Amino acid sequence: MEFNDGWDLFAALTGVAILILCIVLSVVLISLRNKIVVKAGQTLDKVDREIGPLLQNLNTTVTNVNGSLVKVDGELEKVGSITGNAAHISSQVANITSLIAAAVGTPLVKAAAFGFGLRRAVKKRGQEVDEEQVRRMVEASKQTKKERKKARKTSKRRKK
Repeated sequence: MEFNDGWDLFAALTGVAILILCIVLSVVLISLRNKIVVKAGQTLDKVDREIGPLLQNLNTTVTNVNGSLVKVDGELEKVGSITGNAAHISSQVANITSLIAAAVGTPLVKAAAFGFGLRRAVKKRGQEVDEEQVRRMVEASKQTKKERKKARKTSKRRKK
């Protein structure tokens, strides 16, 4: 191998240097890869040890929740049935109420109006009777006062 000028020598040395650099980097990367693989393996082993009980707890929890949901679903069906019955009863009560209102409402309103008028008339009549009694008592009182005055005047005349 012959080098004609300095650039050929420089190029050959640069090539050898790059080859050595690649070999060194390969060795470093392989050792780093081994360390990374070992650390990743240790981490996965740790996760595997810890995830087992967590998954068992999660499985138990999901089983319990499913059981509770089945019970709730049964209760919701009962509530739905009760709600349906209540709606049916409510509609029947509304129908009966409208029938009763139509059948009894008008006569009942008339009877209530008659009762109100009767009460008012009785109350007015009672007030008139009371007023008449008060008038008689006032007149009697006035007559009594007049009679007393007359009696006094008469007795004074007699004394004179």
